Amino acid sequence: MRKIFETPRIMLTMTNTMVCHFCRFSRSRVLTKCQVVGPKSRIFSRKNSTFLQTIDQSLQLSTTNPLYQGTASLLDSVHSATGCLPWWMSIVATTFCVRSLLHVPLMIVAHRGQAKLVNLKPQLDEEFKELSNKLKQAKWVYKMSDKQFLTAAAASRAKLLRQFYMKHNVHPLKGVVVSLTQLPVWILISLTLREFAGRFTNTPREDFLTEGGLWFTNLTLADPTLVLPVSLGLVTLLNIKMGKAMNPAMTSLAQRDIRVEKKVAVTMYLLSIAMVPLAAIQPSCISLYWLTSAVFSSVQNLGFAVPSVRRFLGIPQHAAEPDIHRLFKARS
Repeated sequence: MRKIFETPRIMLTMTNTMVCHFCRFSRSRVLTKCQVVGPKSRIFSRKNSTFLQTIDQSLQLSTTNPLYQGTASLLDSVHSATGCLPWWMSIVATTFCVRSLLHVPLMIVAHRGQAKLVNLKPQLDEEFKELSNKLKQAKWVYKMSDKQFLTAAAASRAKLLRQFYMKHNVHPLKGVVVSLTQLPVWILISLTLREFAGRFTNTPREDFLTEGGLWFTNLTLADPTLVLPVSLGLVTLLNIKMGKAMNPAMTSLAQRDIRVEKKVAVTMYLLSIAMVPLAAIQPSCISLYWLTSAVFSSVQNLGFAVPSVRRFLGIPQHAAEPDIHRLFKARS
């Protein structure tokens, strides 16, 4: 009987704990009301307070962390170097500098490898043809069953493909790895800006309160007009459209799976939509950073789709290279 009456107390404790945790991240007066409750309250006991502190510590980027200190120093250096520029312009400038110095060189290497891989495709097809003839002879000599033949053929093709990639130092997944390299930097800068906005410590930088731009003058608050989040979703969707229109399938090196391509496309579209509500609850400094990064990706995609730019960067010409004309043909 005691357990039956104890259950509502536990649920009430969990509910009020979640409410208090929400209050700690807000700037309303509810936080003050939560703190008024005495230490003898079962709801705000020392155990629950420790639990909330653990959550905060797991989300918070420690100011003693070398990664945080390096990122914060970078942002402060750009802001100090620009001098008269407000913080919102400094965030834009930092984004373009970081993406230009870190991500663009890696993308150039990835595009060169992609071009080399496409140009080697005829040689790969010839080796696959020779392997197929040898497998057919082996099936007749060793009297292999259909199941044994298919198993041996799959293993032999995988081995040949692996050796081919190692011999010529190419691999189609290198482009994916390069694209993922910007994710840690993106997360680190986002957490640093969140720390600057005071979402963890409730002590934002004073200049973040006034050095916003246009309609988002306070960089510590979310965009009240939702212009930044909606723009982020639209630009992200545009990047997906451009990537699909300008880049013909690199899956020509392997058998295409239409179902997988559709699932990937749907996932990307859903992510672009999910970015809107996610950015809507973030400080405007983070939404601005995300939007600037997405705009940079659009400019980068357009640049790599221009043949003269690709030749200037030393990217060999190949039959499957992206072309800016495909974008306008797809839209017309």
